[in-house]
Amino acid sequence: MRRALYIWLGLVLLCGAQAAERLRLASGDWPPYAGRQLPYEGSASRIIRAALAEQGIVVEFVYLSWPRGLEMARRGHLDGTILWTPTPERAADFLFSDPVLHSEVMLLYRQDSPLYGKPPRAPQGYQIGLPHGYNYDEIPLLQTLLQQSGRPAVKIADDGQGIKALVQERIDLYPIDRHVGRWLLTKLGKPAEVVQALEPPLRTEPLSVLLYRHKAGASSLQAALNAGLEKLRSSGQLEAWLHEADTAVGP
Repeated sequence: MRRALYIWLGLVLLCGAQAAERLRLASGDWPPYAGRQLPYEGSASRIIRAALAEQGIVVEFVYLSWPRGLEMARRGHLDGTILWTPTPERAADFLFSDPVLHSEVMLLYRQDSPLYGKPPRAPQGYQIGLPHGYNYDEIPLLQTLLQQSGRPAVKIADDGQGIKALVQERIDLYPIDRHVGRWLLTKLGKPAEVVQALEPPLRTEPLSVLLYRHKAGASSLQAALNAGLEKLRSSGQLEAWLHEADTAVGP
């Protein structure tokens, strides 16, 4: 009798595991929000996973470059991609979740290469770096600064390389999320002391999960994710996890 009971319980658990819906979402490395080496794979990944777990959905993050992940999701090879700003162009292929977080885009510059004036002006020859695959080059002030500098922007693979280029004097200015910049500069330690942030932020933009809209049940997934996010937000857990990751920069 006991053996039969164990078998029955095992079948119940197996059926439950098989019934759980699984999503494959593209992600890149963007600490403290996302990264395969981070605790919980980053604060934003932790939030997304927990929000969907509330609805019985299991998430796997597939790590690719940000442009590659977006393209894979756009073609339907993945169920979606995380931490993108909703735009009218992306609406053709994706449904957008409510914001997971809001990103403050800052300008970082070297102390020995400051910007002057309000609004700031770039001197002739000023070298601006822009991360490849991001939409920072659509910000009007950045376009103005590029015109004033008289030099084309240097395209940089990712924010980690952007910070290093700034510290090593290969560029004079770099746009970056406030908390990502803080995380990377703290990791660099003393060499990063040459870098300053220009206040106020260039802009604040929502970062959402993009769900492939042509997948069967995409609207239900969107509703489930939004319900999970709202529960985490209203309980204060969402902000607590973001703050915890921002202040827990390791050695």
